[in-house]
Amino acid sequence: MKKLTKQIAIVLTAAMVFTGVGGNTADAAKKAKISKSKLSLKVGESKKLSVKNLTKKQKKKLKWSSSKKKVASVSKKGKVTAKKKGTAKITAKVGKKKFTCKVTVQKKGKVKPTPTPTPTPKTKEQLVKEDRTNLEALVKRLVATGARIDTNIDNTEYYLWNDDGRLDTIRIGDDESTSDYGVKGKIDVSCFTALRRLELDCNRGVTEVNVKGVTTLEEIFIGYTSVKTIDVSTNPNLKTIYCNKDTKVIGAKSTVSINRW
Repeated sequence: MKKLTKQIAIVLTAAMVFTGVGGNTADAAKKAKISKSKLSLKVGESKKLSVKNLTKKQKKKLKWSSSKKKVASVSKKGKVTAKKKGTAKITAKVGKKKFTCKVTVQKKGKVKPTPTPTPTPKTKEQLVKEDRTNLEALVKRLVATGARIDTNIDNTEYYLWNDDGRLDTIRIGDDESTSDYGVKGKIDVSCFTALRRLELDCNRGVTEVNVKGVTTLEEIFIGYTSVKTIDVSTNPNLKTIYCNKDTKVIGAKSTVSINRW
């Protein structure tokens, strides 16, 4: 009987020792620690810190603080925000336990502006091709809306080209007669960057003319049309404009001769 009792005692003692060792190992494995001990941020950046392996009770008691709030502040939930260049110590306190993270704040790097690429100048051939393509499109639209003009863009009665092959003159009008060519709507010639003369007289269906940015333009004829306003502020070489008495001319230089009918 004594022998049996002694054996039971030995077994119980061994079990207690084993349990104790296992418990200590588990506790060691769950040792609380801060997510980062060092942190580098730039001014304006933020980073969330946390303390791992805390119990629910400990998490409720967790308090965050910063040694230099002007350098780096920390929220109640551990969010660190960089304020200005310098270093600060962020502390997470649970009861008597403290966990720290050294935060280094650097100046915010200057964002280099993206350089605007310099456009490659167009060749003479490209400019000539653009003029011809654009004029063909314009004539096609005008004819489709009832204009009585030739679709042949080499017909010098209507279209003149300079020595470089660029469009020099659009002549769809006659200031010496009342003939109406049936041109209607808005006429946009801003794409013709070598245009020198624009004639649209006696086309009463024309309501608007856009000559924006045509720096080569010297003469504009829009008498007996329905154009109420024309802006010539971007036509520095304009010399003469013929228009109706009630047409408002915007941006004309004092040297521009304005003739009203």
